[in-house]
Amino acid sequence: MNAIKKNDYAAQITAIVQDFVQVWTKFEAMLHSKLARSQPHPQGMHPKGESPPTTNYELFYRASSCIYGKNNPTMGELSNALSVPLSKATRIVDWLVANRYAQRLPDPDDRRVVRVALTNNGQELYKILETYTGEHVRRILSCLSDEEQTTLFALIHKVVAALKEVAQ
Repeated sequence: MNAIKKNDYAAQITAIVQDFVQVWTKFEAMLHSKLARSQPHPQGMHPKGESPPTTNYELFYRASSCIYGKNNPTMGELSNALSVPLSKATRIVDWLVANRYAQRLPDPDDRRVVRVALTNNGQELYKILETYTGEHVRRILSCLSDEEQTTLFALIHKVVAALKEVAQ
């Protein structure tokens, strides 16, 4: 490949990454904003008489995705999964606990270790977000044929695997 094609290729990659980041951020904000308007909180999430918090769905989804089904990660594991310092992970968990989406649990093998688990409310909200997001992504991908979707998924899996190697 000559230098001109390499430079053109690099410029295309840069443009795609920038476009994807901008569009994804807007998509996520729009999606969570629509969700907040259509279904702010599952029934029974807060005791009678208490008004539900204004949920930051983006923060909740990011954190709960790292917690849900992960067998109660430690604060350190959560910090690593979120790629944030432990102090920021602590503030995130403080917010989750204060809003009754998560709870801190002692580690049965080491008293010094704190684990994090979603409460029933947190699990319910996570499932709502997963369903809602999945429906919108399926609608977006409907512009592709089944064969194109299969190819896209295979390519994305390859790229994600390469990103995981680079990020280690």
